[in-house]
Amino acid sequence: MVVDLMGLLHSPEQAEILGAGTRILMAVEPPEVLAQMIPLPGDKTRVMAADARLRAAKKMHITSAAGTDLRVDLGQFKPLPEYGFADEPGHWDHWPSGFISTWPNEGSANGRVVIDVGDMLFPFKMYVSTPIVLEIRDGSIRSIEGGFEAKYLRKHIESYRDPGAFAVSHIGWGLQPRAKWTGLGMRDKSQSLGMDARAYYGNFLFSTGPNAEAGGTNNSPCHVDIPMAACSVSLDGEPITVNGDVVAADQRVSA
Repeated sequence: MVVDLMGLLHSPEQAEILGAGTRILMAVEPPEVLAQMIPLPGDKTRVMAADARLRAAKKMHITSAAGTDLRVDLGQFKPLPEYGFADEPGHWDHWPSGFISTWPNEGSANGRVVIDVGDMLFPFKMYVSTPIVLEIRDGSIRSIEGGFEAKYLRKHIESYRDPGAFAVSHIGWGLQPRAKWTGLGMRDKSQSLGMDARAYYGNFLFSTGPNAEAGGTNNSPCHVDIPMAACSVSLDGEPITVNGDVVAADQRVSA
């Protein structure tokens, strides 16, 4: 087992280590965040229930009152479950975590994503103060409109001069009840990767850029993670989250 304290994520070395059957646990958050989200068996139960749902699903639909309406096809790539401990050969995980994600079939994402006030942008580690509207067609972002943050995001992605930077990357939802939406604002940007934001219970995590980690053809170095609140996610027409609340019975937090 390798405990990764530097961040080998998306590297050839990580792929080689995992391919040999070695487990990797990445842990780069500050001690108080690690303590706050020490992984529990129930975390794995929820995440693996979500993993099973994603593996069986063919379509995902994401909506929100802010105007998000995104549809993607599934099945080309396997989901990536993260529950906080590396307990099986060749399994990579991240402490702390607690969410599920997968990659859309290449070219299949179509619709609109509205990043609303209070949603977050990574790697900038900022809360959004004015809505950002992404128009998506055939798997790629075709326009980014809004105020200052929209301009900042657009200029950042454009700076890579790489069409692959505009692609839709992994998508999923948070299942960690001990993660806090407020966590990003409680510490200096250099102190944390922001796992509170990525994992908080009921979020929709939308991202842009590569899918090579899953076996796809896009190896863009530009990757943006966008945790969003108050979204509704359904798989093959069955609700999984509704307005940011997890409704799937096998993923609910036990009382």
